[in-house]
Amino acid sequence: MERKEIKELIEKYRRMSQQERRYGAEKCAFFERVADQIEDNIYTYEDDCFETEEDIINDVKEAFAEVDDNYEREDYE
Repeated sequence: MERKEIKELIEKYRRMSQQERRYGAEKCAFFERVADQIEDNIYTYEDDCFETEEDIINDVKEAFAEVDDNYEREDYE
């Protein structure tokens, strides 16, 4: 994806994160986390292998799963 498209995607998820009444607090927090992840790794998503929003979101979810796998349940308590 082009940098401009990626920035638009970041803004989309930031807007969604502000709609707590529509999505609920947990989902809004997730949207904000997605926007942060994309923004922090924008250079990665400019690669040709990320052609669509779905490609980027799948990669973000995979990154979140890897991080979550590195922590034990007791780390969250």
